[in-house]
Amino acid sequence: MITQKTVHLLFILAFSFGIFSCSNSKIENQMKELSQEEAIQFKTKLIRFIARKPEKASLKTKFDSYFDSYYTEQVRLNDLTHYFKTKQGKIFFIFTRIAPSITLKKVATGGYVVFNEKGDIESIEEVFRTWKKIPEELESTSEFLFEKMVNEEDLSPYYTENSNGKEIIEFPSSEVKYDKKQRTWVSSRIDPLQEYYDEQEAKFEEELKSIKTK
Repeated sequence: MITQKTVHLLFILAFSFGIFSCSNSKIENQMKELSQEEAIQFKTKLIRFIARKPEKASLKTKFDSYFDSYYTEQVRLNDLTHYFKTKQGKIFFIFTRIAPSITLKKVATGGYVVFNEKGDIESIEEVFRTWKKIPEELESTSEFLFEKMVNEEDLSPYYTENSNGKEIIEFPSSEVKYDKKQRTWVSSRIDPLQEYYDEQEAKFEEELKSIKTK
């Protein structure tokens, strides 16, 4: 007997085959070449850019040691699923995490990073963030987008405004872009609460200064 779940999985496979069937060249995920310790070290270096920043933290204060325990937990909650280092040293990656949902769904963030000779981040960019999906669907979507990204192909056909109603890439969008200078996603939409958030972040920054002087 064919259950509703079976039908749904068959749809996912058919969708994946139809939409995600071709790419310039096959890219081998190098995750198996990383030790567990190396994977954690890599996640730790990127987590303050990839993970959602703590409440009241600004783009500046999120790097304060005050938030170390928060980001240690984020390292645990964010999975590094894809990793590919080019001969030039550019590292492409995908992180996944559980998204708010009644049923289990996840989102994937794909991007690249370049480290300097000292091991510090020289440049980093989040190339895409997917819509939240059930794990089976996200896995096939991630595989497809990872190859496209590493091959440096155009991903704009899979943006929401271009994908004919199929939810593949949520960001970038017509309103949300990645700012490589600030190293974060920014929206052109006016947030009526932005002034309040800015005030709270500035207030907390002063609180941090007073804590450090005690």
